Amino acid sequence: MPRIDYETPSATPPAVALPPLQQPVSRTDRVREALRQAILGGALPPGRALVERELAELYGVSKTPVREALKQLQSTGLVEINAYQGVSVRLPDDTLVRELYTARCAAEPEAVRLAAEQRGAVPHAGARRALAEAAALIGSGETQGLGIANRRFHRELYTACDNSFLCGFLDQLQDLTAFVAGLGWRLRATFEEEAAEHAAILEAMEEGDADRVEHLTRAHIRKAQQTLAGALGDKR
Repeated sequence: MPRIDYETPSATPPAVALPPLQQPVSRTDRVREALRQAILGGALPPGRALVERELAELYGVSKTPVREALKQLQSTGLVEINAYQGVSVRLPDDTLVRELYTARCAAEPEAVRLAAEQRGAVPHAGARRALAEAAALIGSGETQGLGIANRRFHRELYTACDNSFLCGFLDQLQDLTAFVAGLGWRLRATFEEEAAEHAAILEAMEEGDADRVEHLTRAHIRKAQQTLAGALGDKR
């Protein structure tokens, strides 16, 4: 059998300078983000019908990116798709509030506990920035973006646990939490109380007090659940 000699390079080839990969923003992404902001900001209220044809005309796109955007928003819980009644902004009820906040209470206090244990007593600049942004919005009376700022604050804390499973689970709840919290504030303004609770949680985190940050986070989530359930009950 003839021998086959495989040629091996005598030296490592020189590195090639490649331009950075630019991630294109698709029509679906733009439509999804526009609808997401409208829902979280209250421009599209709970129960509002979302008609593909109307949205396509509004955004100057075909129905295909609108349809895909609505499917993605369904996965976050912001919209509901019914085979008979079409698509609409989700209408929160007692079951949604109970299940959402029970899920958060099961995971988030443990995540921030782990974060405090790993970080120790050090400042948390990212959480402080989110807290300052939320305070500025409250002070100006412009609370439309408050839900997003508060979600950023919570995420800054729990992602410090460096547990991808916990963080991935909690990330999935972010938009829906901002949505129901925003609805609750429009029915009963409690954001100043929540801001004080956030400040206490951050203080415990920066002191590295894992027990206290876990306790305060759990109490904060449970209180928010009770307040929101009461606000929705008053609306009925």
